[in-house]
Amino acid sequence: MSRFLNDKKLTFAANSLNLLTSQLQTQRDLLGSLALIFYLKPTFVTHLFFSFILR
Repeated sequence: MSRFLNDKKLTFAANSLNLLTSQLQTQRDLLGSLALIFYLKPTFVTHLFFSFILR
């Protein structure tokens, strides 16, 4: 019985750690995407502006 409970505790701990890791990875991906959007948008708008002006 104690072995069964220890296995369950270890499984729960491993699942909790995996959940935390995946949540951190998701937040990291989201922040990376936002940074990329805020970097590329002004660059793209500036490019469109100058290509329109210089026609």
